[in-house]
Amino acid sequence: TTDGETHKQLRQGVDPKYRPRTVAAYAGDLVRSIAEPFLDRIANQGSAELMADYFEPVSTLSLARSLGLAGIDMPTLRRWFYGLAQGAINFENDPKRQEIADAISAEVGDAILPTLERLARQPDDSALSHMLHDGMPEGTTRPIDFLMPSIKVILLGGMQEPGHGAGSILAGLLARPEQLRQVLADPETFVPKAVDEGLRWVAPIGTQTRQTTRAVELGGVTIPAGAAVAALVASASRDESRFADPDRFDINRNEGNHAAFGFGHHFCSGRFFAREQMCLAVRLLLQRFPDLSLVPS
Repeated sequence: TTDGETHKQLRQGVDPKYRPRTVAAYAGDLVRSIAEPFLDRIANQGSAELMADYFEPVSTLSLARSLGLAGIDMPTLRRWFYGLAQGAINFENDPKRQEIADAISAEVGDAILPTLERLARQPDDSALSHMLHDGMPEGTTRPIDFLMPSIKVILLGGMQEPGHGAGSILAGLLARPEQLRQVLADPETFVPKAVDEGLRWVAPIGTQTRQTTRAVELGGVTIPAGAAVAALVASASRDESRFADPDRFDINRNEGNHAAFGFGHHFCSGRFFAREQMCLAVRLLLQRFPDLSLVPS
């Protein structure tokens, strides 16, 4: 996590590709072109394990193509995600887990370095190109070493989490047929509502870790300066003082926002792209298979 001028510099490069109007202009065609072959395959099979066969690959490939990494295949991207995740969830500081994460981190850096070097010379409209060039004096780019940690965070946070979120949304709808009927009858209105409720109901990234810069009191407990803190986003989004019957999935809620994308100046830079991905993935699936149901077992 960075703050101040360093954070401002990073956001100047990361934000342009993922602003609302920009996302609205390209996400539909991008996600649809990725989703439809997977939907065709499911139609031919007659059934599917929707996380592995649809939501995860659509999410992963959508992010990769928006970044400018269309040449990286799905098995490699999936392996990167699970390898980097070993470090992100290594709260017990297990050296074996960290060794896996470090090896994958080095592999990611080596694999995308040629793309970054090319984009530094020949910019395009990819997110990686914007990260190198936007907000910089003419003829200069941000150093690749400066950007690389943020690129790895984006890969970890953005590759599969929109897919995981979409899976939770579908699980909520399939368990509540009356709400699924609302979505099918008026997807324009109710798919976005279902997505927002799903993000509240099961936050794709349930915990965010930080370090205190000073002593702070929370709930009558003083946390000292320099302490590691795990903020449970998943718990905040089910705060019973904020949400009525918070464990219930209900697309008709009108109780304010969820915490899935964070708050403040560290609010998730890819939130609009992630949310639009989820809306499109769920909507395209239900358009193709309106009679979708869970396997009885």
